[in-house]
Amino acid sequence: MPLFSSAFARRTVAFLVAGVLALLAIVAVSAWLSVRTAQHAETAIVERQIRSLATSLLSAALDAETGQRGFLLTGEPRYLGPFERSQPRIRNDLAALRTLLADDPRQMAVLNDISTVLDQKMSELSETIEMARNGRRDDAVNVVLSDRGRLLMERARVQLGILNANAEGRVTSRLQEVNDGAELLTWVTAAGSLLILLFAGGASWTVLQYTRQLMAARLELQGMNASLEERVIERTEALTRANEEIQRFAYIVSHDLRSPLVNIMGFTSELEAAMKTVGPYVAGDQSLAAKAKLATEEDIPEALRFIRASTGKMDGLINAILKLSREGRRELRAEPVNLVGLFETAAASVRHQTEEVGAEISIPSTAPAVVTDRLALEQVVGNVVDNAVKYLARDRPGRIVITTGETARRVHIDITDNGRGIAEQDHERIFELFRRAGAQDRPGEGIGLAHVRALVRRLGGDITVQSELGRGTTFRIDLPRRLRLTDNSKTK
Repeated sequence: MPLFSSAFARRTVAFLVAGVLALLAIVAVSAWLSVRTAQHAETAIVERQIRSLATSLLSAALDAETGQRGFLLTGEPRYLGPFERSQPRIRNDLAALRTLLADDPRQMAVLNDISTVLDQKMSELSETIEMARNGRRDDAVNVVLSDRGRLLMERARVQLGILNANAEGRVTSRLQEVNDGAELLTWVTAAGSLLILLFAGGASWTVLQYTRQLMAARLELQGMNASLEERVIERTEALTRANEEIQRFAYIVSHDLRSPLVNIMGFTSELEAAMKTVGPYVAGDQSLAAKAKLATEEDIPEALRFIRASTGKMDGLINAILKLSREGRRELRAEPVNLVGLFETAAASVRHQTEEVGAEISIPSTAPAVVTDRLALEQVVGNVVDNAVKYLARDRPGRIVITTGETARRVHIDITDNGRGIAEQDHERIFELFRRAGAQDRPGEGIGLAHVRALVRRLGGDITVQSELGRGTTFRIDLPRRLRLTDNSKTK
């Protein structure tokens, strides 16, 4: 029996398309009404600003007149404060109103009239104040009593009232349009919701027709999934066993390689001792050629030195393999780690080196909380810090900065130095076993960063590098906030 018949598919698609169309209609109408509402609201805000500026203009004119009256009555200059402060207010308010009314010629005509009246009023006030300052106080009072100023103020008040009334009318109109839009949106949403419910009901009825088929298919899929999970478990166990075999093989091979090296080193000591015994006899026999003496004094010691150097290097490489093997088999233990304390320990371990070269290490005062394997993380941070100190540039004061960051599930540690840097083509090479980059003028076997990457990945993270030759290097250690212990993190 097919899972979906063509009739079922057609009905489902029809209901889905109808529901989507109804939803799109609601969205379109809602968007249109929202735009209109925003426009009306913006207009209402502008009109309220116009009302506010009109009121401010009238208040400034009254303040100016108050300052004039106080000065004329008392002759005290301190009463001119309101008059002097009102002049910039009037200019600023008129400029703001011209900006708001620029697109309305009718209102601009009213504003121009107001501006003319206020200019005449301010001229009248300035004239009387200047008369009083020049000792013509009686003339100034006569100008005030002439009612010219009162008429100008009345005219300004009427014109500002017209401006206010026009703005208030538009505010009321816009608010009414906003309310009408909200009511229309309510009806559209209700109608659309009803249609969507009807389409959803039809789709549900169609789906119920095939419930038995779906249940049968689910049971079949469950059976297939069960067998698939069994196969995945089997493959995982096989991979785990293979990984264990590889680790045991590395351990055994390292030991087997080390045994002949020990013998070689032992026999080298025997040769050296024999040379010391035979040397005097060869040197004392005048009949032997100078070549014999040369062999005992130079050739054999030189060969022994080469043998010792080679075996020493092989022993170091084998020890490195053993170390990596042991770390791969060590059981990880998740525990809360104080990153600041860990950084301080790492800095203390290289303090004698930093003091010797005049370098400094900067450590953050706080750091995110992390639960991981303390020993592994100590080895990772310690190795990176030790490398940073080792490869500092000698032509400038060394500086190593440790910083931290975090996200919801991850924590990262950045270790930045101003050392010699690493060429771009070597950014990945430095993490390979026994591979080193740049000038080989520092001791090492090329296992440190390979070991670090192996440890970080066992901790569920990764380590990356950003560097530029001659400018410095930044290693970023990215870790999960909490180490998840799995069978692969434990000794088998």
